Amino acid sequence: MKKNIVIVSCASTGLNYIDDIKYRGYNPVIVDAEPVGNDESIKPIILEKENIYNSIDKNIPVIKDYKNYEELLEKVKAYDPLLVVVGEEFGVEIGTQLADDLGLPGTPRERIPYMTEKAKMHQTLKEHGLRCIEGKIISSLDDAKEFFDSLPTQDFVIKWSRGAGTQGVHICHGWEEIKKAVEDSLNHPFFENGQKIELLMQECIKGDEYIVNTITCNGQHRVTSVLKYNKITLPDGSHVYNYANTLSEIDIGISNLIRYAYDTVDAIGIVNGPVHGEYMVDERGPVLMEVNCRPMGGNMPRKFLESVFGHHETDVILDTYLHPEHFEEERLQFYRPKRKGCLKVFIVPENTIANTAPILQIAKNLKSYHSAHLRWVGRETELEKTTDLENAGGYVYLIHEDPRVVMDDTNLLHLIETKYPKLFFDNSVNSDNSCKKDVQLCDINNLIKKNVRKGSTLVLTDRNLKLDSAVVCDFDSLNSFYDGFEQGVLDLTKKSSFKDLESTIERIFKFASKIREGGRIIVPESTYENLPYGIEGIEILMKTLNLRIEM
Repeated sequence: MKKNIVIVSCASTGLNYIDDIKYRGYNPVIVDAEPVGNDESIKPIILEKENIYNSIDKNIPVIKDYKNYEELLEKVKAYDPLLVVVGEEFGVEIGTQLADDLGLPGTPRERIPYMTEKAKMHQTLKEHGLRCIEGKIISSLDDAKEFFDSLPTQDFVIKWSRGAGTQGVHICHGWEEIKKAVEDSLNHPFFENGQKIELLMQECIKGDEYIVNTITCNGQHRVTSVLKYNKITLPDGSHVYNYANTLSEIDIGISNLIRYAYDTVDAIGIVNGPVHGEYMVDERGPVLMEVNCRPMGGNMPRKFLESVFGHHETDVILDTYLHPEHFEEERLQFYRPKRKGCLKVFIVPENTIANTAPILQIAKNLKSYHSAHLRWVGRETELEKTTDLENAGGYVYLIHEDPRVVMDDTNLLHLIETKYPKLFFDNSVNSDNSCKKDVQLCDINNLIKKNVRKGSTLVLTDRNLKLDSAVVCDFDSLNSFYDGFEQGVLDLTKKSSFKDLESTIERIFKFASKIREGGRIIVPESTYENLPYGIEGIEILMKTLNLRIEM
């Protein structure tokens, strides 16, 4: 009995394949694949890959030293694999070739250009009578100007015909922005295996953006998940992911989107395997942006996907390959996600020295928090400005029964990363977070006399205070107190208390947990002025805990 299953380019959500394969009683074998891009764009991809290879079970074979495809094929044949699956975008071509050459389930290799090249995706849609986006491969400013003049619009997209996420994508309005984007792209070309990637110019379609994930078995399709995502354009024209929300039901217009997605998968020529499709829906209906023939990205944790959908994608893909006889039964199941979920992408607005991540403590205290993945904090001293999904600062995964809670938490995180970035990633070790202005230290005894109501009071302080009317604690003794105080006073006045902002915020949240529901927390000016953004900084922390702000 064959026991080996090959994963080509095992990264992102595709990492879930490893455990899915092992706990089915099979052996994972990993094949490395070269990323597409230039030196700058592939740096975070290579670093992430190195981290993966250092963290996985050392008994898992990794094939990464091969000179050409023929040598790789022989190395893979030696494992006599039962299946070949693709973990992420850069493995699609090799994975499809291997499956086809080995006679394993997959899609014929002649469809690879339509699975990987964005221009050819739309070409085949046009040939099949489906709506597509007008585009042209360009190699010069003259090519770009000719295409610009040919369409009655000022809005265009400049992007590489191959690549992952939003790598090298520019959203442009008018000729001057197009000219700048084309010149920048041509001066920083993308490569794959030493071959230069073509540059694609397309009309820009504006509308709502969706993800439709499907799995195909012998030409029949099943939807596994639908998400609606949001991108924002940064001042330099970079188009980056903000968040992706799961759809809890098939609402008005979504069935039409799914039908179009199935037609797209047919036109691409998928016979067996997954498709992560990205679509725009405007007043004319759905239109393909691009397909990626692998599991969706975003480093989606297995438990997160299970909690939202009742299944996770790599598991469904393996079931489809290993037990095709059950596919029709699964295909006829209704689309019924269990909860609302959201992937929030951490956007780093500018190059940032980050020794700590205060946002992690903030996220952990949100009602909908499930988990987080901080990609570079602790591994890279400087976080690069986010320009695409591949160099995002990290992800947070949110789940709740109430969709409004998920969106409120998502919007709060986005507010912090754009308006209050020092509460997101921080260089606390070397920064001065002491008071921005001269503030008189608060007389805690007097404050308690004027403001404290009935019941017990807890004061968290970094001063040597003796109070008759309240219990006093410091950071070290905080954990030993019970959680039923009527009110609390936050009295942190020393620079040393804010040396590590992430730890300080964690302790402030621990302090807040000692105050009973319906109680109140008093924060003097001599405390909040030590935080980045002063009173607004402390208000963000209180908002995170769902506390009402009062004067």
